[in-house]
Amino acid sequence: MLYGVLAVLFISFTLVIYYGLHTTTEAVDQYSQKFSVTAESNMRKLFLFADARKLSMCYIAAIVVVPPLLYVLGFGLVISSASLLILFLAPRWLFARLAERRRVRINQSLPDALTQISGAMRAGSTFTMAMQSYVDEETGPLGQEFSLLLREQRVGARLEDALDSLAERVQSEEMDLVVSAALIANDIGGNLAEILQSLAETIRRKLEMEGKVASLTAQGRLQGFVVSALPFAILVPLTWFEPEATLPIFNSLLGWLFLTVIVFMVCIGGLIIRKIVNVDI
Repeated sequence: MLYGVLAVLFISFTLVIYYGLHTTTEAVDQYSQKFSVTAESNMRKLFLFADARKLSMCYIAAIVVVPPLLYVLGFGLVISSASLLILFLAPRWLFARLAERRRVRINQSLPDALTQISGAMRAGSTFTMAMQSYVDEETGPLGQEFSLLLREQRVGARLEDALDSLAERVQSEEMDLVVSAALIANDIGGNLAEILQSLAETIRRKLEMEGKVASLTAQGRLQGFVVSALPFAILVPLTWFEPEATLPIFNSLLGWLFLTVIVFMVCIGGLIIRKIVNVDI
């Protein structure tokens, strides 16, 4: 009787472990595939070429290894949990940051590119030929986008569709203006060279104004960052030098409640300051 009960318990325990591992493996595999597809799509937009499958495996390995390792090294449950949250949010933040930097570089290169294309069109070149001459000389992000537009045309895409794809990839107001001007000139006619030259001057002045606004609001952004980081910057050294006074914050329900309220209020204050200094032109 006893052996039968032990055998049943052993089989049940084995089945639970098997199905648990099987479910976990499927979940990890699905997450890895989803992450690979998303990473590959984002990298293609950024003209970054790498093995998305290997990146996803390294990312999942970091999620599995880093938080337990930090906990074993004595950093505590809070730091380990924070590292897990940071790892989950890091890819989205990184791709958004890289996309924003690429968009800024494209907008900064756009006035000179439009001036060059406009000059080539005045000399007798077509819009496509003028853009090709710019692509032959420029290897930056804007040159990559124009090169992809020209390749889409070579494989049979219409100019309107290629321009729409360009605006969809870049996602900036300046590029939308250029695409709209090119589409209107292509539909109803007009001196596209003069239109592009006027757009170049307009975009250049807009970028200069945005630079002045960014300089004037830099102090406000810095103050918002300092005010948001100040409570945590004070708490860290206090935890190190006065553990008897600060550790109860992390070991009691009331302490966690206070921390939640502090984080919530700091986030609200940071968002308000960001709204104030974020001037849209």
